Amino acid sequence: MNAESILKESVRYDRGGTPIEVVIPYEKFIHFIESNGLDLTYSEKGALHEARAEFKAGNFDAFVSSEEAKRELGV
Repeated sequence: MNAESILKESVRYDRGGTPIEVVIPYEKFIHFIESNGLDLTYSEKGALHEARAEFKAGNFDAFVSSEEAKRELGV
């Protein structure tokens, strides 16, 4: 879901036809927030930026496999 599809869903306009607000179901709002990382802390965002930089630099030793991560998390 992108911002445009959310906006088209339920835009409310003033009498002049200017959009003034958007009303969407709560679950769609939460999904939008989480999907776009808007719920992350500054620390979490910093860690993502670091990981991206490590990846771009080719430092793959900084990462673990998904299997290893699952094992560590007990999933």
